[in-house]
Amino acid sequence: MKIAYIAETYLNNRSAYTHHVIKMCDAFCLKNNSTTLIIPYNNKTNFKKIKKNFLLTSKREFLIKPILNFKVRNFLTRIIFGYKVANYLKKNPQELIITRSFISSVFLTLFKIKHFLEIHSEFKGLTKFLMMNLKFLDSIYISKIIFISRALNKRIFRLNKKKFLILHDAVDIRNFKNKKFKHNLKIATYVGSFYKGKGVEFILELADKFKDLKFHLYGEFKEKFSKIPKNVKLHGYVNYEKVPQILSRSDILLLPSAHIQYGRTKNINIANYNSPLKMFDYLASGKIIISSKRDGICEILRHNYNAILIKEYNIEIWIKYLNSIKNNKYNLNRISINSIKTAKKFTWESRVNKILLAHKSLI
Repeated sequence: MKIAYIAETYLNNRSAYTHHVIKMCDAFCLKNNSTTLIIPYNNKTNFKKIKKNFLLTSKREFLIKPILNFKVRNFLTRIIFGYKVANYLKKNPQELIITRSFISSVFLTLFKIKHFLEIHSEFKGLTKFLMMNLKFLDSIYISKIIFISRALNKRIFRLNKKKFLILHDAVDIRNFKNKKFKHNLKIATYVGSFYKGKGVEFILELADKFKDLKFHLYGEFKEKFSKIPKNVKLHGYVNYEKVPQILSRSDILLLPSAHIQYGRTKNINIANYNSPLKMFDYLASGKIIISSKRDGICEILRHNYNAILIKEYNIEIWIKYLNSIKNNKYNLNRISINSIKTAKKFTWESRVNKILLAHKSLI
């Protein structure tokens, strides 16, 4: 099958968005599909490097098709990108088109090209006006809408269930080598973005109360922290190829989330419907996850089954729970086994299979 996947990203970008897109294209190739990733611009990124950095599995490469010769930097350039994408696909028909670009979806609709639209957050500004107020989401040319969590539709969009699919993020289990869980808890780790509300400052405060634990934080940090405890090491950004090994060396994996949390878009609070990509890597590692209790997260994590969930974003409560874990008040071995079992249900291949099945049912 000929598949086009549209994304407003760059192959050397360090975001979860880019990770998601590249892994999805790789999974489509694993199913022996001829896959084209359509992006705005590519500065001659080497595919072998992409394959190594993101631990791609398929022997078949996806085609990278840059539409512009410049980067998308503002709304006007997004419009140019969307128009050129639709024009290209009108001349080069595909059997299945999936877009992460909202503006491209608008132009595909105007060009009467059927496609799947994947949505990971709510809309703001002119995009919201176009997609919701002008009823673009009801278009017959949007075959299906893919939401990252049930909470996203329930809280924001409230679409008819026939119109959408719920597909959380995923993981490639083959990237991880599971060892029997050890109860000697020494290392707590966080891997991910350092955006506001992701809980990095919270972790630093927690580390200050547990001098016997070593805390390792991996991610791109642009701001300086006022106080960093001696048992904390900030490693900066690491390529995904290193993440499975980092998690395998850890004992506890941290996923704190404030009531207000931002991602790529600074003015959109994603706390209650976010389904973090790193959560699936955490699960696949079989380590003990301590996470905030948020709606999107609770669609995957269950307290005392595959993780420890904490409702309150309160340092004293987290101290209490972490002490309980250290004092073996939970069956950590069972939680570890269930963590891996859960990860196996949320692979990139199973995600792709559900999209292909939905597409087949519409033909």
